[in-house]
Amino acid sequence: MKTLVIYTHPNPSSFNAAIKETVVNELTSNGHEVKVRDLYEMNFNPVLSGEDFVQLSQNQTSADIKSEQDAISWADQLVFIYPTWWTNMPAMLKGYIDRVFTNGFAFKYTENGAEGLLNGKKAIIFQTTGQPKESLEAYNLISPLQISMEMGTLAFIGIETVSHSFFHSVPFVSDEDRKNMLNEVKQVLSKLAISNV
Repeated sequence: MKTLVIYTHPNPSSFNAAIKETVVNELTSNGHEVKVRDLYEMNFNPVLSGEDFVQLSQNQTSADIKSEQDAISWADQLVFIYPTWWTNMPAMLKGYIDRVFTNGFAFKYTENGAEGLLNGKKAIIFQTTGQPKESLEAYNLISPLQISMEMGTLAFIGIETVSHSFFHSVPFVSDEDRKNMLNEVKQVLSKLAISNV
């Protein structure tokens, strides 16, 4: 199976980085072809510009967007790894989605509304947060995070989310707790991804 890992965190020593390494190691050791898009390391430009709109209206695609679209087309499944900032994904990842999942590539409009063009692909999401689970639940903030990414973004373009894992209170839990979280990552991959090789 071909897997594209889309990783969004500026700190190479973060827990998100540990998740990324766990994902790559688990998948490659089980026969997956894996490509990683480290958006900060790539210095990806997340700003959807007026020039982008002009090019898209002329059926042209800038080289940086085309490269990402080629990688997504190549993949059977996408693994997203990112922290929760201000009850949302980082702006870098939002900008990646804005610029890469374009009309004509990821979806098109028909007389019946939008139609996803990336059907058949799967997505696995690993999302961290500094907040305790109880705090997010008290304000009903977990469900909107899921709906926005799983339905508002991925289902819209035809991608099925098969797992969305949240890791809570990451900066405040023990090293042992974080090891258990990484074991959960392995379990998710074992159940959903590796079995489909």
